[in-house]
Amino acid sequence: MTLTADQVKSLVLSLGFDVCGITGAGPLPEAEEALGLWVKEGRHGGMKYLEDFERRAKRFWESFPEAKSVIVVGVNYYSNAGCASETKPVGRVARYAWGKDYHRVIGKRLEEFREKLSEAAGRPVRAEICVDTLPLLERSLAEKAGLGFIGKQSQLLNPKFGPWLFLAELVTNLELEPDIPFIGSCGTCRICIDQCPTEAILPEGGIDARRCISYLTIEHRGEIPEALRPLIGDWVFGCDICLEVCPFTSKAKETKWPEFRPESGFGRRLDLVKLLEIPSNRAYEREFEGSALLRANRKQMRRNAAVVLANAESAGKDFGKAEKGRIKGAFRTEGRGQGRKDNLSSLDPHHLASLALEEGFNSRIS
Repeated sequence: MTLTADQVKSLVLSLGFDVCGITGAGPLPEAEEALGLWVKEGRHGGMKYLEDFERRAKRFWESFPEAKSVIVVGVNYYSNAGCASETKPVGRVARYAWGKDYHRVIGKRLEEFREKLSEAAGRPVRAEICVDTLPLLERSLAEKAGLGFIGKQSQLLNPKFGPWLFLAELVTNLELEPDIPFIGSCGTCRICIDQCPTEAILPEGGIDARRCISYLTIEHRGEIPEALRPLIGDWVFGCDICLEVCPFTSKAKETKWPEFRPESGFGRRLDLVKLLEIPSNRAYEREFEGSALLRANRKQMRRNAAVVLANAESAGKDFGKAEKGRIKGAFRTEGRGQGRKDNLSSLDPHHLASLALEEGFNSRIS
């Protein structure tokens, strides 16, 4: 049978997805040109995989010449679950990583959708799943599929759920009626620009990843520039500031997906001392199995923890003798056999950050 766009959307929503839109398959020349210019200006930082996006996208579309439609789905992941006050040293985690790894959760649900799509069509349907795995500009596709518009902070702003949507796609050979592209803008609003502590959001909109807390704590492999460390505050993994201050967050609703609630994962804060005490890379991977936190490796997370601890120390936080002892012990243990003298008489901010960087990146801070 011939499936209509409305039938496909009904099937998507029956599987628990919060929004669905459809657009035509193929390159997005204007969006790809903007990405190329952004990369040429160096604003992508160390994300080298973006430098050959055009080549990878061209190769993908050539491998799927019969592609007709892109089904764009969105999952609301917002949670405002309470959190008990902490007396131990902790670091904040971006909302998207509070629960289980969305790549796995949404990917599995899309596999179910793909099977049901072929059943509904009464024939095998070719459909390629993308949850950050294909060279697709997902926010531009979502905008074209009528799901919202891209805000100044580069996130999709949806009229029902605000900026709190995971996006994923199914590229298919089904010819489906496309939705009308969403037309919208932030207008004169610049709250996210003014509230970003590192000034990572450009005056005309868009992100300079090299200054973005999310990039620095997750994607960036080297040392965090000294001038930016105090501005990271207590963010140990990612950052939600530009989303939280956005007026569209007034649209936010508690997620219906239990997998993305904090009790399904590691929650909104991480115990920094416990993080530092993880003894090996293998133990780190076991500890955070099934979590998006594994996007950053152990060396990066030790670096982040050290920066957050240093910021807390600078702000006058007193960890207490026992906690200080555990922190110093974690660095001493890591440094054994490496011929380095720690001289940890205090938790001096520069010294603490230096230790983490020396461990992972052989870098020095003057």
